[in-house]
Amino acid sequence: MKLLLISLQSNASLIGLKYIAANAHAHGHDVRILLLPGYLENTLHPVIENFIRDYNPGLIGIGLMSIEFYPAKNITRLLKEKFDIPIIWGGLHVILKPEECIKYTNYVCNGEGETAVVLLLEHLKNNGRDVLPDIPNILVNDKGKIIKQSKIVPEADINSLPVIEYLPDYFYGFHRNKIYNFAQNQKLFHSYSLYGGTCHMMITTRGCPFYCGYCANAYTMTVFGKKIRKRSVENCIEELKTVKKHLYVLYINFEDDWFFAHDREWIAKFCDEYKKHINLPFMVRVFPGVLDKEKLFMLRDAGLSLVIMGIQSGSDRVNFEIYNRKVRFSSVMKAAEIISESKVAPYYEMIVDNPYETEDDEMESISCMVKLKKPYTISLAHLTFFPGTLLTERALKENIIDPDAYLTRYMVKIDKTYFNKLLYMAPYIPRFLVKYLNKPKANRKPIHLLLTNILFFVVKRTIEPAVFFFVLTRGLNYNISWTVRTVLGNWNAGLTKLLFNYLGRGDMRYDQRLALAKKTTPALFEK
Repeated sequence: MKLLLISLQSNASLIGLKYIAANAHAHGHDVRILLLPGYLENTLHPVIENFIRDYNPGLIGIGLMSIEFYPAKNITRLLKEKFDIPIIWGGLHVILKPEECIKYTNYVCNGEGETAVVLLLEHLKNNGRDVLPDIPNILVNDKGKIIKQSKIVPEADINSLPVIEYLPDYFYGFHRNKIYNFAQNQKLFHSYSLYGGTCHMMITTRGCPFYCGYCANAYTMTVFGKKIRKRSVENCIEELKTVKKHLYVLYINFEDDWFFAHDREWIAKFCDEYKKHINLPFMVRVFPGVLDKEKLFMLRDAGLSLVIMGIQSGSDRVNFEIYNRKVRFSSVMKAAEIISESKVAPYYEMIVDNPYETEDDEMESISCMVKLKKPYTISLAHLTFFPGTLLTERALKENIIDPDAYLTRYMVKIDKTYFNKLLYMAPYIPRFLVKYLNKPKANRKPIHLLLTNILFFVVKRTIEPAVFFFVLTRGLNYNISWTVRTVLGNWNAGLTKLLFNYLGRGDMRYDQRLALAKKTTPALFEK
């Protein structure tokens, strides 16, 4: 069978679809991946139509995050107008809202898809479309009647799955009205990839032990269970050996929600094998309050260059009562001290635009962040109310949110408020200035607003990039050449983020297309 997997996201850094493709390919099926970034056109481009017609797949899979819901509806409609090919949706948004998604397609995968998609391919090959499949993780739309599968079954042994490639030779992209094979046009692939394609995105675990009220993982935990499934060191190194063959890859981005779920024995073995066979800089995500210093320093010795740590709020009230995140800021400070001592590049994440946050909470967050040892960099994210989370359920009951807002807004597109600007600047300007500007609205004077706007402009375009360049260089053990190559590889997206509102170039283009589509094709946005 031939399987065409379509991604609608704005960049080419896919993990989920690569796993689906690799497993289908390993089971003898022919596979292609096609990147159609935010496709919202009213008609199917002839080049896309001819590509699909020539390939003639037996099944089309569409992977989507919530932000790609409307492009998924759109492309599915266009495909059904031209082809009689069954379509399956999958991805995080489908797991969150399977019964809504199934209205628009033939099948949805409301669990992990590696095994489910292979079973569906084999069913279609052996039985055809007229026989309804009974496959775990698959819902069926039988002419408007929804047929549910018996149960959702997570992948029990993720070590048994084929490792994914940095750039499969069956990866294609739609660019300026043409379709290119990315493996044969690697420069184009790099332009669509996060960080300019200089890093390989990788996961070593599936699952998260924390039940944060705002996080979609809190819902997926009810689907997949609380157990964290882990890959072996051997399995991880096997993938990384194939990645290292691509000389353009400068470092590895481990996207595990909590890399430190691995025990010390695993970490020690991994570090030994990593230094021996890979020896590239890498980044991990950590959780304050349970940061293991010994593990951190072992990883640092193996090449760890950047640590991402979610702080979310400096207010203990917000973290405990609103976010269900039982981490006091005193624990954050201890973790930040350990990170600073290790001399890796610290990158701290905060959530803003929270309707439950008071002015006092915002001021407390800013006051707390300036207490952390500098230098560090900061990332702000708009609070997104994903379906099924504790916070979303509360907000819906209290009627304070638009239940569909998460479908059209990037988390990194934050509001340009006074406190957001000041929080963003907290790592980069003197404490006395932060203290002077950190005032409630009732006490602000025109000089506070003027000074904040001027400083924000200067910080965003000069000081913040300089600090990031320094901490990154230090994280890379002052290897200037490696730092320059990393920065140059990511200059395209970085330039856009400097000029616009934290979005990458592809995100900006999609944001503009989505706004236009709301005006030109309002029917697409109807339920």
